[in-house]
Amino acid sequence: MSTIQLTFGVYLLILLVIGAYFFLTTETNRLSDYLLAGRDVGTWPVAISEVSSVASGWTFFAWVSVGFTVGLNGLWFSITMILLVIFMYRYVGSRFRRQSEDLGSITIADHLSLAVTDERLSTYIRVVATLSILVFMGAYIGAQVIAVGEAMDTGIGINYGIAIAVGGVVVGLYTMLGGFNASIWTDVFQGILIFVAAVTLPVLMIAEIGGWSAFVTEAAAVDNGALFDMTGGLAGQALLVGTLAWVTFAFGTIGQPHSLMRLQAIRSERLLSPAATIAVAFQSLRLTVPLFIGAAGRVLYGSVDNPENVAMMAIVDFFPAVIAGILLAAIVSAILSTSDSMLLVASSDFTRFYEEQIDPDASQSKLILLGRGTVGVLALGGVALAFVRPGTIFEIIEFAYVGLGATFGLPLLFMLFWERTTGEAILAGIVAGLVASIGNLYFAGDYFPILVWPVCIAVIVVVTFATSSTGADVAGVPEPTSGGRQPADD
Repeated sequence: MSTIQLTFGVYLLILLVIGAYFFLTTETNRLSDYLLAGRDVGTWPVAISEVSSVASGWTFFAWVSVGFTVGLNGLWFSITMILLVIFMYRYVGSRFRRQSEDLGSITIADHLSLAVTDERLSTYIRVVATLSILVFMGAYIGAQVIAVGEAMDTGIGINYGIAIAVGGVVVGLYTMLGGFNASIWTDVFQGILIFVAAVTLPVLMIAEIGGWSAFVTEAAAVDNGALFDMTGGLAGQALLVGTLAWVTFAFGTIGQPHSLMRLQAIRSERLLSPAATIAVAFQSLRLTVPLFIGAAGRVLYGSVDNPENVAMMAIVDFFPAVIAGILLAAIVSAILSTSDSMLLVASSDFTRFYEEQIDPDASQSKLILLGRGTVGVLALGGVALAFVRPGTIFEIIEFAYVGLGATFGLPLLFMLFWERTTGEAILAGIVAGLVASIGNLYFAGDYFPILVWPVCIAVIVVVTFATSSTGADVAGVPEPTSGGRQPADD
């Protein structure tokens, strides 16, 4: 066994220990204890966990490959997403947190269902929302397992098939055991490692090139300067379509269930402001640095078989074995952070569906057991999808990210900010998000995901006006409480 493999093995063992610790020490009497840590998570854990949970195989594989192929053109996505993160914390977080606690919702699908007063319509929403979660989260989880396999295969020398099996089992086990607490605290631990990897790797790569000036000069010479240009060498209609594709891709940020769960779980809405500062800082880092890693990789390696593996190659080439093992663990940790969050979201929605529609009298212990079992099944499903490999990591995540944003983000925003929104419009918006995402990808792929958003917005608005007098009511947002002792900012 090599030093890199041994270091990585110790890291995986630490994750399992964290899961076992929370399984043995945390009082888990209610489903919300397992799935939302009792809504008692502090500022730093929420912020770092929120960033870690989206710093997936996307960041160190797909986003590095974007830097390698089109360079700074990817900044259109980065800038848009950072602005949307600020919007979510500043304007959505407090409203969503208050309404979630008032309704007793655990996930976004649960939230949209409980917010509609008509019981029959609420049932339809829960069914379609749960189906959408399984479709998009299933794809997302599969992409993460593929990334784990690539990381272990390229960086650690473990066979791809064995790697995806090990990755799926480890993340499934610690999430099954520790629930949201394990997810949060492994994310914090992994977030620190992600920060170290993101800061040190590009510095060493640029130093190898000859310093910043040499890097800028050589990168600017690639593709006639297109690599170091936000236009990507495009002009006219091609530039417009390309830019809109990046911007509308970033819009998916508004509806990521694993990020929204952290807004539901935070101890107090007063903690959202400091959490936002931390989250934006980390997001800015993880959305820009990989582009420079990719661009530096283009200068150093010229051409490679798979640009998504450039970061793995650089770590092995530029670090001593022990450090390389730790940093490869950091990369895989980013992937596992997203995987555990997605497993919890999908498990939460299936469990709530079971509780609401199949066995309303189910005990909390039975629901927690069902939730853990669902995590295990979904982890195995992700491994199976990784063996099939229906596309690149970038392609799979783009589909899932946009689909989740359109299916859940738009109905949520309309519900929180437009009082006229009806239950029928919420249901129509969810259906439109699911159908439009799949339809745009397969029937107008050159314009994906540009067409998804106007279609979904139009559907919600039209249905709202069409049912304004007879439609089902939607719960309002409770007023913020004033006075009383506030929880400490930790």
